[in-house]
Amino acid sequence: MAPGLRDAKRAAVAQRLAATTFSQVRERGFGAVTVDDVVAEVEVSRRTFSNYYSCKEAAVAAVVVHRVEAALREWRPPAAGDPLKLVSDLVEHQIRVGSFHSLTEVARLAVGHPQLVPFVREAQWQLWVAVGDRVLECLPQAADDDRETVRLAVGALFGLVSASLLGAGDRSEALTIRAAVRRGISRLATGLRRDAQSHP
Repeated sequence: MAPGLRDAKRAAVAQRLAATTFSQVRERGFGAVTVDDVVAEVEVSRRTFSNYYSCKEAAVAAVVVHRVEAALREWRPPAAGDPLKLVSDLVEHQIRVGSFHSLTEVARLAVGHPQLVPFVREAQWQLWVAVGDRVLECLPQAADDDRETVRLAVGALFGLVSASLLGAGDRSEALTIRAAVRRGISRLATGLRRDAQSHP
């Protein structure tokens, strides 16, 4: 089997395990779902599950990472090479395709199941890194200042997104997050312009 095909099959199994765990937990709650329930539905062994996830909480949080990574692959960056515009466009894309909806759902599950919280935080960290890396791919000749701007913007915006997750209802969630992102970008741009003026 070619390495590319092997990797694709492994990724597909990881995604199915995560999606199935998430679906079962969402329907029945953490206490009513076991790893045996998940592997029975996916038709793999417990050992296979353990090769991918340490526990059902890790699998549930992984749903977010898989969905955001898929959206990152679909994103087509705008022609403008401005770091803030690239970050803003990518975050807007994630909102449009519904990636943050799954993050919201997982964050809400964590409210009633504290054991999930560290896995949600780890998933958020992975997302921040993946988004920053994806933007930097669009800026291959970026100066250190631009790279720093990307990391600053990604960290700040995802902090805003994280803070907005539990405060928005289902229908207004995307609008609330989008508004927070736009305000954040505007404030960052203003701050960076001031910084540039004070350090000629």
